[in-house]
Amino acid sequence: MKTDGSGMLDAYQRWPSLAKEGFRVNYSPRSPPKKAYILGMGGSAAAGDIIEGWLYGRKGLEIGVMKGGVPSAGMKDSIAVACSVSGNTVETVQMLSAAVEGGAQAVSISGDGMLSEKSAELGVPVIRVPKAMAQRLMLPFLVYSALSVLNSSFDLRCEDEVDESVRSMESEWSDASPARPEPGNGAKVLASALVHKVPAIYSDRIGYGVGVRFKNVLNENSKKHAHFDVVPEAFHNEIESWEDPGTDFLPVFIRHSWESPRDSAKVDHMVRILVELGKTPVQLRGKGASILSQLMSMTYRLDLASYYLAVALGRDPTPTSLLDRLKSAGGLPNSH
Repeated sequence: MKTDGSGMLDAYQRWPSLAKEGFRVNYSPRSPPKKAYILGMGGSAAAGDIIEGWLYGRKGLEIGVMKGGVPSAGMKDSIAVACSVSGNTVETVQMLSAAVEGGAQAVSISGDGMLSEKSAELGVPVIRVPKAMAQRLMLPFLVYSALSVLNSSFDLRCEDEVDESVRSMESEWSDASPARPEPGNGAKVLASALVHKVPAIYSDRIGYGVGVRFKNVLNENSKKHAHFDVVPEAFHNEIESWEDPGTDFLPVFIRHSWESPRDSAKVDHMVRILVELGKTPVQLRGKGASILSQLMSMTYRLDLASYYLAVALGRDPTPTSLLDRLKSAGGLPNSH
């Protein structure tokens, strides 16, 4: 497409393959850990947010997603997975050092750069991130390579879920590819709905990573404002803002099969209230029977929606000129 000067759509088509490649990585812990942390910033931390939601829905292992610092105590008997696609995220390098100093086993998922250098210095194994035109496009590799590390460390037995989730992503590409027109293309339908609206995105804890990721790629790919909040917290304050007649937000709900009965009923009621207020809420669900499948297929569709929205607005989704200006001015001296 004319506005996609870098061929981002080709990179999106690779997502299921990147997921498979990520889960094939080999890692064996020195000793069985009792806790897990994923260390990262920005887009590289999104993988941790998605995995944290998946594990919470499974009601098993709980992990900490650390963004900027690690616990001052309690790193012993843990595994720390440091994620930086660029390899040059200063905070992630610092968190890795602190985790190892605190007694954690560690592994890095990184491109070339400072994180790889620090890992070599500390004797930490490195999983190499494939080259990419934009760091945010490596999300499936980060998610599934981190899953592989956790699977080998805690015997999560998630192979069947992984296989199903990749199949659901392949199905999502078939349904959301450029060749499929509206109204059968959910990504294009959502993009069209957002051309003249600002999205107000809602999710619960399980869908948190999906919602945050959608907000971030709307910012970076579509160059568009987006708002995000979580339920049930939004039921106590955020809902009142819909009384404001001066806003023109489109409510977007991230939903799945593991919502608590209480939250599910309240979301249903909130949707009815918004309809009565003249809004047109969008409710999104992923594909498949497992939590991972639903979260990852939905993430894939939403990323593609952000791409189609950029094209509809005449904006090249790849460049991030304002981020580059901020970095060059010294306001953001690192990458994700």
